[in-house]
Amino acid sequence: MTPDYDVTYLGFWPCAEGIGSFRFSRPSGYSFTPGQFFSLSLETEDGLVSKFFSHADAPDDPAIELTTRLSGSVFKNTLLALSVGDAVRISGPKGRLGVPEGASAVGFLAGGVGITPAHSIIRDVMHNDKPLEVALFYGNRDEGCIPYGAEFRKYASANPRFVYVDTLDHAGPAWTGESGFISAEMIRRYLSDPGALHWIVAGPPPMVDAMKRVVSDLELPPERVSYELFAGYGPNG
Repeated sequence: MTPDYDVTYLGFWPCAEGIGSFRFSRPSGYSFTPGQFFSLSLETEDGLVSKFFSHADAPDDPAIELTTRLSGSVFKNTLLALSVGDAVRISGPKGRLGVPEGASAVGFLAGGVGITPAHSIIRDVMHNDKPLEVALFYGNRDEGCIPYGAEFRKYASANPRFVYVDTLDHAGPAWTGESGFISAEMIRRYLSDPGALHWIVAGPPPMVDAMKRVVSDLELPPERVSYELFAGYGPNG
């Protein structure tokens, strides 16, 4: 059983079109490993509802952060209606997703709000100057929807150990990055030996299914790939 904690709502920050970041106080004694998740419980018009969210924050950050699609569900609308100072309950941490012990290089294939575990891990690596080679291939819809994109670009410009590639489904005429879906060919253009990395795949079900084909095309052994599925963006998400 993971323990429950009462936390204070600190506020909402729009992260990208249709996506928001929510921050909560970090309770005394709470710690987690980057890549883990927690559950958040809210009293909604349908009663008490709990949902799982990956930590978007790093362990050294002063607040717990979740980033999610604003789906219009009862739960998400209740989340949006919170007032700063409101008390809510979380339970965690949970899950085992993370950088394997002893790994020297890690790659991420992420889409949309599936970026959150990667953001937690990458933020921890960059802020603590950990000796880990990192590559992030990040797919989004268009320029208005790249959560944490500016932060990743800043890391990439300052740290040669971080390779950042973002690609858009619907790129505008001014876009200078990649376009189209992440592919094995795209990855090989940026990495000389993709098989040397441990890969973490995170995103909504269609994206994860597509990335499984990329993993197959790269001929990566199963033990070199971890998956995190972000579901639940329908009416009840």
